[in-house]
Amino acid sequence: MIDFILLAVVILAGAAGDVSLTRGMKAVGEISGFRPAILLAVAGKVVRNRFIWLGILYMTVAFFSFLALLVRADLSWVVPATAASYVVETLAAKYLLSEKVTRTRWAGALCVCLGVALISL
Repeated sequence: MIDFILLAVVILAGAAGDVSLTRGMKAVGEISGFRPAILLAVAGKVVRNRFIWLGILYMTVAFFSFLALLVRADLSWVVPATAASYVVETLAAKYLLSEKVTRTRWAGALCVCLGVALISL
């Protein structure tokens, strides 16, 4: 039972981290060059963005949950099971980030999940 709880934490925290980092970087904006002054300005925006820090926190939780899961379960089960994150992240992109998700992308996310599930059997 604890394995499935840890797996859910890995999937949900990882997806929340990706969504938070995406939202934060969209707020920071595009990097227009690689001169030190530009990079310093972008770094300042990144450090002050709360969504970046929230994303780092979520990704940290996902990482340590993944480590705990690896202690308890086989790698050949853990890694394929985390493929459910593709569907969760696609849902989050559509509903939380208002991204346009085409049928092709949905099909791709589902195919990856089904393929990985098949491998894990």
